[in-house]
Amino acid sequence: MTALALNHLFAPLVIGQFTLRNRIVFGAHVTNFAHHHRFSARHVAYYAARARGGAGLIVLEESIVHPSDWPYERAIFGFDRAIVPAYRRLAEAIHAHGALVVAQLNHTGGQATGALTQAPVWAPSPVPEVSTREVPKAMEPEEIEAVVAGFARTAAHACEAGLDGVEVQMGQYSLVRQFLSGLTNHRDDAYGGSLENRLRFALEVIAAVREAVGAERLVGVKLCGDEYAPWAGLKPEDAQEIARHLVATGQIDYLTVTSGSIYTTWLTQASMHTPQGYAVHLAAGVRQAIEGQVPVFAQGSIVEPPFADALIAEGQADGVEMTRALIADPDLPRKAREGTAVRPCILCNQGCQVRSVMNPLLSCAVNPAAGDEANFPTLEPSPISRRVLVVGGGPAGLEAARVAALQGHRVTLCERGDALGGAVRHAARLPGRERLQEIVTYLSQEVERLGVEVRLGQTVTAEDVVREAPDAVIVATGARPAPLRWSSADGLPVVSVRDVLLGRVDVGPRVVILDEEGGYPAATLAEHLAERGHRVTLLSADMYVSPKLIATHDLFLWYQRAAAKGIALRPQVEVKRIADGAVIVGPRFGSAEQRIEADTVVEATYEWPEQDLYLELKALEQVGEAPPFALCRVGDCVAPRGIGPAILEGHRAG
Repeated sequence: MTALALNHLFAPLVIGQFTLRNRIVFGAHVTNFAHHHRFSARHVAYYAARARGGAGLIVLEESIVHPSDWPYERAIFGFDRAIVPAYRRLAEAIHAHGALVVAQLNHTGGQATGALTQAPVWAPSPVPEVSTREVPKAMEPEEIEAVVAGFARTAAHACEAGLDGVEVQMGQYSLVRQFLSGLTNHRDDAYGGSLENRLRFALEVIAAVREAVGAERLVGVKLCGDEYAPWAGLKPEDAQEIARHLVATGQIDYLTVTSGSIYTTWLTQASMHTPQGYAVHLAAGVRQAIEGQVPVFAQGSIVEPPFADALIAEGQADGVEMTRALIADPDLPRKAREGTAVRPCILCNQGCQVRSVMNPLLSCAVNPAAGDEANFPTLEPSPISRRVLVVGGGPAGLEAARVAALQGHRVTLCERGDALGGAVRHAARLPGRERLQEIVTYLSQEVERLGVEVRLGQTVTAEDVVREAPDAVIVATGARPAPLRWSSADGLPVVSVRDVLLGRVDVGPRVVILDEEGGYPAATLAEHLAERGHRVTLLSADMYVSPKLIATHDLFLWYQRAAAKGIALRPQVEVKRIADGAVIVGPRFGSAEQRIEADTVVEATYEWPEQDLYLELKALEQVGEAPPFALCRVGDCVAPRGIGPAILEGHRAG
């Protein structure tokens, strides 16, 4: 990767009265960092890191424009004038590093909840929200007028504080989109029916916002390019017509094209199972429709700089949102231009998806500093070079070795397998999970670059550690499958997911997978086997199969793929016994039994920590039979979890 190869991505771009230093946008997204509904010091450090790393335009987390909307507990209340000092701190921090910054203005409408306001939510029409089934209140004329005024008031707050402008949200979770769409707008007054009427609210908002910010500030729009609900929702041709109307006002400076509706929220920020740039064609269509009158930014899993550069070179967009990529590596622009390694976003949607009732703070599976930039320690050379032994070459061990080596320690990493990557390497073999290998490749290349001694095919014992006598030992030995609940019967083998992935067993034509964990192992193995011609039945005692896939926006698309591949899904069933070449099941809430013929049974069960080495070393240390060394364990050998906690703990230990 070289600067020359990315000359389109790093070309300046005139946008309104400003010039962006490059075409890279850090788009608006929920962080849950707010304090008292205002931007916090955590926000300042978070956005400043992306500005320092080289992003051209930063769009802040959405600012709510009216008290009728409280979509999640830690929402930013832009309608409150108390927001101005917080906006000012952000403007100063981001401008100090040469980026432009705008506030996104939003009212969530019918996609909010009345649980926090204890009042009805407002929407164009009383269309139930898909996930909560909450029925909103159809807005009356004075309420529409009040929300329009709220957009203007919030825009004025942003510009008073020194921000470069605002972006009006007309995409996912947006009242404006709900007015534009036949899915959610069933009105028969001046705001409903024809496209001209459905556009009225959007045009009123834009006019009020432009008047509030003046001619010198930016007014952008995030526009839904396709709701993927063609029976009534916005289609690409509708989005193009809407864009023409918006641009014709002469009041907007750019468009960012996104996608998704109340029925397809997962297609606004799709997971690794959806190809990179899946929504670029929508931006291309809008750009063509408006004939280049204002810049158009593409959105949708754009995480690789060469890919982004190519789509700009091809004229599909004038710039790109690379939001998740910049969460994973805030220095992506600088590194890409220098040609140095970029920490890859693997599009896992773990950590960066925080719009939920649990209110987690934003984090990142591959970047342990994401969201904690103000407190995260800076890596500097250690005054004393230590001898560090890392046992285990999965993500936790690799990150520990990388960080220790960066500080000048002499690091040896031992891995009992024939390649680095641990369980992640095996998971990356499954359909749609290939991006997992990218973080393994990045970390492996980094430890090689930093001179870490890597020993493959070496199982480390406590005696080996005592013989080596290192100054520090980091145990990252991962996890192992828990003992299987069911045993083979009548020649019908019962095996683990890991046994199948590693090729330790032969799998027959008819496979029954017992999903006791509810996540990716069973779901993706079922796809893997179905693609190879096996007849697969997936059993679960849960109310529906694979519930863990909801959080990462994978569930709906997984169900589509499962149906297309002929995978039989059987929720709410319990295994009674395995006998006579079949799995005997019964309903979770009933008593009737049924036989499911099988040649192989696969148990997808929880895993246990592989902690024997750590416990042995700790015991030796306590009785004084080992030389003094610092000892810690990280990742799944502490408790089996995900890749994010493993990398975070590896970083801390290193």
